Amino acid sequence: MKEGPDGITLDAPLGSTDRGALWRASRRREHDRIVRLIEPVFCDGRFKQALANVRHRHHPRMLAITGEGLSGAHFYIEYAADAPWQTLGERLGALGNWRDRMAVLGLVCDALSHWSTSPVHPLGLNANSIVMVRDAGRWLPWLLPCPAITTSSPCDLFGVDPAAVAALAPEEIRGVQLDHRAQDAYAIGTLVAQAVGCTGPRLAADDDETRIETQARGALLRSTVEHSEIEPFLQQVPQVQELFRRIRHHRHPSPDARPGEVGKLRSAIAAVADPVALATALRHTNPHAALRVLAQPSVQEGHQLASSILAAEICVELGNLPEALRHLDRAVSVAPFRIDLRKQCCDLRWLAYLELPPLVGEDDPEGQELLKDLTWLKVLDPLPGNEAYLRAADVHRRRGEFDKAATELYEAAEREPGDLEALLRYAECWKTDLGDRDTAAAIVNEALSRIGKLERSEMLTEVEARQWRELFAALLS
Repeated sequence: MKEGPDGITLDAPLGSTDRGALWRASRRREHDRIVRLIEPVFCDGRFKQALANVRHRHHPRMLAITGEGLSGAHFYIEYAADAPWQTLGERLGALGNWRDRMAVLGLVCDALSHWSTSPVHPLGLNANSIVMVRDAGRWLPWLLPCPAITTSSPCDLFGVDPAAVAALAPEEIRGVQLDHRAQDAYAIGTLVAQAVGCTGPRLAADDDETRIETQARGALLRSTVEHSEIEPFLQQVPQVQELFRRIRHHRHPSPDARPGEVGKLRSAIAAVADPVALATALRHTNPHAALRVLAQPSVQEGHQLASSILAAEICVELGNLPEALRHLDRAVSVAPFRIDLRKQCCDLRWLAYLELPPLVGEDDPEGQELLKDLTWLKVLDPLPGNEAYLRAADVHRRRGEFDKAATELYEAAEREPGDLEALLRYAECWKTDLGDRDTAAAIVNEALSRIGKLERSEMLTEVEARQWRELFAALLS
């Protein structure tokens, strides 16, 4: 911490860029300012005029410049940072999942349309010149606007952070004719490569001269999937391959070959940031890898439901019903009013329940969960006929709750008078489980009456009616 210009306290350095060193600073309260310190030799009349054009107009998604001038040995620019903020580099460093970092770079691409309308050309994009500002629970990118400075030699870039050097287009370092759109394209491509974890070569001498000379050839960062953090099982997925094609296009050595817009890069970022899209690409060739993608924790919102549904489908295909149920339960917790999900969950839980060994003791958590599902489905009624009641009766019978099983079967028989299967099972429950032959006989008499009515109304054929009478008669034999 040290005293800065005009009563500002410089709290901590943020990094050194091609447009000066950035500091976290405080004026009225802690970290409510960012200060840029530039060597005065670079702040000529053209620079100051460009700075005035930036300062005295509001530009979308750019932090306001609240002060400027000479202070000691430096020219300073003061930015207001009233909301909570982090540099882009800090934000990316806090995200352990490269897909989450891609989502952040997608927001940066979206902000380019705002920044390109300003008089700042080129934008000077790097991980320190962009700050992520927290607004209504979201982190959104804002730019620290600063006109480009004119260097007389590549040596003027000595001391600049390696990550910022890598974002400089090679032609800028070489001092040839500049195209600001091509420089911005190179910078955004580099930021995406850095966010996905691309690394540079080991330099023979890790010094400024070697670093600048290497970037003059565009070789300070290797934008290949093999040198990234992307998992090996994902590296050949089409979405990932497309992302790296776009990165290399933006970082093309020739300025004329770089794209003039960011739309295709933005689409590629969106595709790799979506775990469902990646898992879908792996689903049939490497389903276990697809499940790994879906299981990775993420700070992104909006994917949890689709990820859970897809994971359940893959687990069903692999024959792992308990794991499929776990994913579907999570999906139902996210969307409790999705009837289709509750039905899928109930169907899977029913299949898994049928595979369980005979019940020993009183503990039956699987059955309890299944009864909860069936209670919902009785109300929502997505199952055919009396299926929810019949399944519930089977659960109760397995648990030894014969009176509850009889109640379920009675309700089923009353709901659907033509459901002779429910009536037969109701009679069986009274005779076999509850040991009441008289009640069972009364149910059989009721069944024979219903069979006659169904036959007369031609809802049963003569053959079907005879078969049902035989089944009920056998019950009492």
